[in-house]
Amino acid sequence: MVTVQMDNAIATSPSRELAQSLFKKNLKLEARLKKLAESKVPSDPNIWLEIRENLEGIILADHDFSQQNECETALWQLHYRRIEEFRYHINSGTTSSSNNPKNNNQTNPDRLRRIRGSFKVFLSEATGFYHELMLKIRSKYGLPLNGDTLVVNVNDESKATEMKKGLMSCNRCLIYLGDLARYKGLYGEGEVVSREFGAASSYYTQALNMCPTSGNPHHQLGILATYSRDELLVVYRYFRSLAVDSPFTMARENLVIAFDKNRQHYSSLSTNSGTKAPSARAPPARPGGKGKGRGDRTSPLKEAKKEPVSPKEPDISIPEIFKAFCVKFVRLNGILFTKTSLETFEEVFSSLMRDFQAILSSGPEEDLNFGSDSTENALLILRLVAILIYTVHNVKTESEGKSYAGVVQRNLLLQNAFTASFELVGQILRRCAEIKDTASSFYLSGILVYIEWLACNPDIATGSDMDEKQASARSFFWNQFVSLLNRLVLSGMAPVETNKDVSCFFEMSGYDETETGNRVALWEDFELRGFLPLVPAQASCSEPVRAL
Repeated sequence: MVTVQMDNAIATSPSRELAQSLFKKNLKLEARLKKLAESKVPSDPNIWLEIRENLEGIILADHDFSQQNECETALWQLHYRRIEEFRYHINSGTTSSSNNPKNNNQTNPDRLRRIRGSFKVFLSEATGFYHELMLKIRSKYGLPLNGDTLVVNVNDESKATEMKKGLMSCNRCLIYLGDLARYKGLYGEGEVVSREFGAASSYYTQALNMCPTSGNPHHQLGILATYSRDELLVVYRYFRSLAVDSPFTMARENLVIAFDKNRQHYSSLSTNSGTKAPSARAPPARPGGKGKGRGDRTSPLKEAKKEPVSPKEPDISIPEIFKAFCVKFVRLNGILFTKTSLETFEEVFSSLMRDFQAILSSGPEEDLNFGSDSTENALLILRLVAILIYTVHNVKTESEGKSYAGVVQRNLLLQNAFTASFELVGQILRRCAEIKDTASSFYLSGILVYIEWLACNPDIATGSDMDEKQASARSFFWNQFVSLLNRLVLSGMAPVETNKDVSCFFEMSGYDETETGNRVALWEDFELRGFLPLVPAQASCSEPVRAL
């Protein structure tokens, strides 16, 4: 009996054969384009369209072959090269017009308008192409034809795997659609900061909702934040881009750039005000909670030596203080992230805390000093807390190095990160406990997230090897936390069970889903989906907070 080994080519599926055939055709077409470019002959637009059509065919025919040969990336690069050509001509025309205002006064503006018009047409056509491609992908894998939040929940494991492939392809299409919309906004009329990027933001947000564990959407949203010059939002998005299962590594490089720009911004605050960055006057000391000494302890900031204030110093409005606070907050986290200028930490922290106390204000009514409404205020507080959490997480997880200097530096970074974290959230707790309607305060979402994070990390919650400043900040935080719990108990929001010996931190090593099955995902859980430091807490929610 003669055994004949089956030829691999014979076993190849029809879809794989089609993909391979289209791939070979593209290799020949790309070689033709290269020859045309070398001979400086204008390229044939039909070749470009044929290459695009072939790449689309490969993606739809065989997902695995497409991924192995990075066809989705190649398809985007095909569009991006055209985008770069348009940008080059627009930038060259703009530079030429500005350098020679008297020459070709009419020709250059007309030429620029034609180029911009052609660019917009191309971007619109490419947008339509990717919309159609996404519909074809959804149809092929049996996904809903509309909607951005898609949850794979089928019993057939092989079918679920195929559907996830389609989801990931749709996710990348949404990123590309966001980029196309972003370029359309970048090369619109007027200043960049005032242009409309709503469409780009919508596409990136859809991609984020579809796959919260991917850092790419956060990174692209961070780029949009740079256009509006919102430094705090930029850092939040880049931090989120790194703190996921599939981080977008370029975010780390862009963070260094963002922190460097912020350092210059912080320096300009100091320059404009003489020798120090502008800061609010420290508010007068106020007694804390009533009776039994709870909440009456002053924070480390109040224990510090107060600097004399000039009687001629003008009053600064809350919006101005808030702007300065955001610059200083980013600067503080930039010092801890980049591990540079550590000697300035105390100065920045002290100035930052004075501003923060002024913004938090006082009295029984809740002032909306962090945004135009309660929603904006709650979101801003949540982002502040998330940034503080990731700063600690980043310092804690990075290797300390083998050298003695590396160990000392890491210990100093951790001490400073813990001190800032507990002190800032402690001030939020203090303010929340002062408010008449504590149970409906916009501060509660950020506080809950911080407490959940501590519950997931008992070593952070208890602390060890603390210096005096960190110990003082922790003591202040827990005193304020007890005061807030007492207020919530009195309001009826936190019922007391007298029949059971239940402690909030009785078991901090993890969450038992059988005991927390009635937990419902809140808005802050959806906002922080995929955020690695909080994944154990999110897993206990009864509603899904992650699509993949």
